[in-house]
Amino acid sequence: MQLVTSLTVDASLLRKLLRLWDESGDPRNPFAAVMVTPLFASPLTLDLIREELKEKRGTIVYFDSGGYYAQQGKIAFEELYCTLRDYYQNPDNQWADWYVLPDHVPTAKDSAEVVKKKVLDTVTASKNLFRELPSHLCERSIPVIQGYTDRQLRFCVQNYVSIGARYIGFGSFDTCGPNQSINRITYQSMDLLNTIDELAMHHRFKLHLFGVGSPPAHYLFSQMQVRSFDSITWLKAAGYGHVFLPFVRGYRIGNRTIGRTYLKEEDFLLWKALTDHHCAFCESFRELGENRLYRILHNLISFIETMQHLSEWSDEQIHQILELTSPTYLRLIEKRNNGRLCLSRLA
Repeated sequence: MQLVTSLTVDASLLRKLLRLWDESGDPRNPFAAVMVTPLFASPLTLDLIREELKEKRGTIVYFDSGGYYAQQGKIAFEELYCTLRDYYQNPDNQWADWYVLPDHVPTAKDSAEVVKKKVLDTVTASKNLFRELPSHLCERSIPVIQGYTDRQLRFCVQNYVSIGARYIGFGSFDTCGPNQSINRITYQSMDLLNTIDELAMHHRFKLHLFGVGSPPAHYLFSQMQVRSFDSITWLKAAGYGHVFLPFVRGYRIGNRTIGRTYLKEEDFLLWKALTDHHCAFCESFRELGENRLYRILHNLISFIETMQHLSEWSDEQIHQILELTSPTYLRLIEKRNNGRLCLSRLA
């Protein structure tokens, strides 16, 4: 299972993160696979990802469609389709490894009719663009499943399998937060994931999950037919003072505010030992609370270590951490395992 770090960020921030990482002496590659939205990323960011990450560090690059921006009303879906088609067809832009096809992303507040239309929009646009792309890009394209019902999910999969897609994404998680912009895993989305999991096994396609994932969710994904997922949670959460640890959900640290629950230093150190976490950016709890860049890279390392421990630790070890730090995710896992036979975890 592959962690894909979302990097539609300002080039100056990316340069700072790379400099700090290199100065830390950590031999791991935090950006082994990245996702960027070329229609909404600056030319400087795209150049940096291509020249510094892909060419020098061997990074696998995914081009996202920009469906999130259509969801947020920043571009009409029809305009997104045309702009994305022209971008992908330009030989100068064909340096990525994977190309996400256009998707019209629903939100939890959409009516059933609106969701139905967005599902049809997504399938129609994906099939049309698939036909218009050169063959070598078709082989590296990722259509996206959208929808909130079993019938809608199967409709998407049947259409994508019919055009020969072997790598398919899913993006219709429950949403919350400002403008319904935050994906989250709930019991309802777990039911959808279970259906998609069965479809992926039956049709033998690789499954990518879009825009969701904190360390406890990685363990949940590892029990399914998930081959990759992307997340920018490691970066965004740091901006709000939140930190992660392997298999531990985000907790807020830093300056105290009335009505907020904060992670105490003694608990952080206890959980750090429990999860066998090591990084140069959390040696000082005070600096971690004060320095956003330190929190960003600490969080990213926690994501990387979670992926590493999935193949090293027993379920009992992981469940102990979840029970202590992230019990909601443990309940989601128990619901899945009690309702159906648990699938073998994929490497």
